[in-house]
Amino acid sequence: MRIILVLLIVILLPYRALAIDDGEELDLNLLIEEALKSNPEIETARQQWEVTKKDVPQALSLEDPQISITQWSIPSNFNIGDADETWYGIGQSFPFPGKLALRGEISAKEADISEQMYLAKGRELAAAVKLAYYQLFLIHKSIDLHLEHQALLEEFIQIAEHKYALGQVSQQDILKAQVEMSRLHNSLLLLEQDKISMQAGINTLLNRPPETPLGRPEEVSYRHFPVTLEGLQQQALDVKPELKAAAITIEKSEKAKSLAGKNYLPDFMVEIQYWDVHTGPNRWMAMGKINLPWIFKTKYDARTQQAAAEGKKALAEYIVVRNRTLFELKDLFVKIKTAEHLIEVYKDGVLPQAEQSLAASRIGYLAGKVDFLNLIDSERTLRDFQLEYYAALTQYEQSIARLEREVGTELRF
Repeated sequence: MRIILVLLIVILLPYRALAIDDGEELDLNLLIEEALKSNPEIETARQQWEVTKKDVPQALSLEDPQISITQWSIPSNFNIGDADETWYGIGQSFPFPGKLALRGEISAKEADISEQMYLAKGRELAAAVKLAYYQLFLIHKSIDLHLEHQALLEEFIQIAEHKYALGQVSQQDILKAQVEMSRLHNSLLLLEQDKISMQAGINTLLNRPPETPLGRPEEVSYRHFPVTLEGLQQQALDVKPELKAAAITIEKSEKAKSLAGKNYLPDFMVEIQYWDVHTGPNRWMAMGKINLPWIFKTKYDARTQQAAAEGKKALAEYIVVRNRTLFELKDLFVKIKTAEHLIEVYKDGVLPQAEQSLAASRIGYLAGKVDFLNLIDSERTLRDFQLEYYAALTQYEQSIARLEREVGTELRF
């Protein structure tokens, strides 16, 4: 039996070392900062914003002026140099007053929408980093607990072997402990696999190679969540980028409807020409033109109807985003309060009681008043409760991260 125990310890020692040797502690704020600088998705959103900003001066600009040269009265031999007159002209088109300004305002609204989507992508990325970070924290704590309980089981095996040598217990006690040790070993294998996957996920968010070494997350300390649901809802309605983008889309659609109404009004074209008369005095000519939008009125009617439909669509989309946000806030708020209650119950009641129960079982086993199965059961119960405590703490922090994503800003408390 001693040989089996030594083999188990030798097998598990690499996992103990692997769990402990994880380099420096990971700073969550630095991870988020690096992700916001390096992640290609956030860069794509930023460049899209830059693209739409450059549309504004283009929308506010007039069409290019046109210069013309005309050879008038070319003889039948097509000798251009023998034309009677040469006309030099310059013309410029002007949209009906108000159209150009509306086009600029529409383009500016589009840039504002892109800005809000860029900010939304930043909040989404920050939340993703936090979710992965806290999941990695839970994996590390689970490994720590498994290693702590592995040490406990080693102690229990030594006690059982001593009692077995004295003829106080059967060999079955040692076998039960070894079976429990094997279960811990299998769990550690899975946890190490999860840790590698989670580290690769964080590296991907930071635009690093997946195999880049990562340190250990800092210890997470529970703090009470003091914010009310009403305060969260109002804050989300005020600052959430997606809601702002939806509201700006409504404003943009109103501008588009105004522009569609002005499309019924004609645009102008002005041209000035200088006539170089080869056989007489030179002349000047001024010319003005307008288009006739009333001739093909159905085209502009369709654009007006399209603008109205786009306005209704924008309003409906705003309501969808608003309703979804309010629902998510309520759901996450309940999850936070539930996790908060669980943390306090485990911290103040369940864990101390489980620790006392294990200590009592250990004393009872040494005194021969408790069998080994009860001792193992007490150890397993404590381990399960400790894992559940850290799972509740992780869920608490992850729910806050999701809540910040829905509110649209970081919550400081």
